[in-house]
Amino acid sequence: MLAGCSSSGKTYPDALPKNVHVRVDTSSQVRAAVHIHRVDAKCLTEYEGTLQLDRPAVELGVPAGRSSVLAVTFSTSSRLAGSSTSARYATLLTPRAGYRYDVEVKYRENIYGVTIREIDPRRSSSREIERRDPSTCKAL
Repeated sequence: MLAGCSSSGKTYPDALPKNVHVRVDTSSQVRAAVHIHRVDAKCLTEYEGTLQLDRPAVELGVPAGRSSVLAVTFSTSSRLAGSSTSARYATLLTPRAGYRYDVEVKYRENIYGVTIREIDPRRSSSREIERRDPSTCKAL
């Protein structure tokens, strides 16, 4: 379904209302990025763009009512050791209209984590969104 993350450098468009807030907690040796792919009714994906997570907080707009794959990649490299590592976390997300999403991205001591919370601003309540493997998408 998802043929990996594009590294073409296409920046994700900044045209939609911001409903996703990404908080970034990584060491200076780690590069992180979020890649956004639209998912159609047949579960086919289309790469829409990438945002570098090079600041402590990043805001983006992901269309409500439409499934998207959010794929966070982490890469490290050590010039002294001549090695590099990478890790990837991908989830299928269908944002709901009127809700906000808080995404916490962490990478410390070779351990990464991504937590997504859905926030209902009308009720001041939130819940953690479980990871949905993109391969579990069911065509309509």
